[in-house]
Amino acid sequence: MHGRLKVRTSEEEKYRKDKERQEKLKIFQHAMRKIISKRKQGEKDVEQLELTGKVLANNPDIYTLWNIRREIIEHLRKLQSDEELIKLCDSELSLTEYCLKINPKSYCAWHQREWILKTRADPDWKKELELCNTYLKLDERNFHTWDYRRFVVSHYRPPLQEEFKYTTEKLHDNFSNYSAWHYRSKMLLELYPDLDGGRPIQDSHHKHELKMVVNAVFTDPDDTSAWFYQRWLLGAVKSITHLVVFTLTPVRTTIAFNCHVDKPYLNACIQLYINNELVKGEFVSTGNCEYDDLWIYKHGYPIDDNLHAIRIDHTISNTETETLYCEKYMPCFYVGKNKINFQHNYAEPVLKELKEQLISLRQLQELEPDSKWTVLTTTFFLWCINSSEHHEEILKNLTTLKRIDSQRAGYYSDLITKWSMEKLLPNCYEQKCLDYKLDCNYKITSLPHLQYFSFCVNVDLSNQDLTSNCLPSLIKLQHCKVLNLSNNKLTSIIGLPELNLEELIITGNVLNIEEVEMYQLEHFSIMIFF
Repeated sequence: MHGRLKVRTSEEEKYRKDKERQEKLKIFQHAMRKIISKRKQGEKDVEQLELTGKVLANNPDIYTLWNIRREIIEHLRKLQSDEELIKLCDSELSLTEYCLKINPKSYCAWHQREWILKTRADPDWKKELELCNTYLKLDERNFHTWDYRRFVVSHYRPPLQEEFKYTTEKLHDNFSNYSAWHYRSKMLLELYPDLDGGRPIQDSHHKHELKMVVNAVFTDPDDTSAWFYQRWLLGAVKSITHLVVFTLTPVRTTIAFNCHVDKPYLNACIQLYINNELVKGEFVSTGNCEYDDLWIYKHGYPIDDNLHAIRIDHTISNTETETLYCEKYMPCFYVGKNKINFQHNYAEPVLKELKEQLISLRQLQELEPDSKWTVLTTTFFLWCINSSEHHEEILKNLTTLKRIDSQRAGYYSDLITKWSMEKLLPNCYEQKCLDYKLDCNYKITSLPHLQYFSFCVNVDLSNQDLTSNCLPSLIKLQHCKVLNLSNNKLTSIIGLPELNLEELIITGNVLNIEEVEMYQLEHFSIMIFF
């Protein structure tokens, strides 16, 4: 038996490890007691730095100890010479680097390193960039290192083109890199903005990025990072704020937009004229928000049945203004509606690239019919290229996605709702009518774009799949008198906003009768059918 190593039994090994843990715990507890005691006594000295450093070298994620070290360093700055401060900062950087070798994803250690570099007089940003390179060789997907790299670049200011090239290299090493795609998207907007066309990205580079990302998704269709970047590229189009509808009545004046705007924007860009006279007033958000897509305009101009030349001017840019002219829809009720277009406006080279990639996506979908990302991206491509022409196929794909990705069925149902309403709205706006009845092949589950119907007096949302969570959205129906919510999935009417309703129809919902009766007592002027 001589010369043979004794193999510990499992019980012996367990005992040894437990003993080691107990010894380490005693050392840790003793050190922490001493650190806390010294802090209570206000001792901000080198010994405290040494104590906290020893603990952090074993566990770099105790943020309290990093806070203590910052307090001490701030205190010593007032007492030490410049040379001593440089040594102190170098020592702190060495500690963070040691800690990062233990845990490269330590929030505390990366944050401490940033703090030291921001507070010292002579940071070596080139060295920090090289440190990032080292850690990204070890793990190219470490988002902590990518965040730190952006911090370093913001101070070091290397040529942005070099950083862009660096992301290309990293993505070619591994397409599955959320951080690299994200970093790339930020630089793309800075390097290649379309200054002439007003688009986020120059057409040629937009097209190039679409080509690059399609290679990534075909390399690994199950990886989500490239799909997300592709979705971002599809949304990188020129966005313009437009007036949607303007309504003028003796009760209130409302102005709706295709996106959310704030009060300073309204004051600068909106002017109302009645009988060729500028009408001044105050804008109030319908949802009590800083940004809103429907605003009430409070003014003192008398609204009667003999008004003429009613218009609202919207300054879009220094060279462009859009004007809505109002028509009388009924006595003392004036409405001005804009033309509606939800289609993204891509440049021709980009649109051509999208059509070519759609062919490839269809081929991939044939090979993998139950690939969630392939079906979803094909659907978005169809919508981006021509949502009206491909409407039925889009809805068919979304129905398929509800089956193969059932955990997100609600999201796909909301997309069906949103895109169905976008299909109906342009035709609805061509009619001179104050009634709105939803008429589509799929039951809606949410209420998007409701500001577009803010002028309607009779709104029929019956026989849908609306729940009580949708009720607060109805605040957009500022001129509604008759609201039909029958045969939905309402379980409560708590949350129904204060509107000037005359009739509320809520039959066919599973509601608490006592709750409805209480609501009727509080709103006795409304005829409620339930």
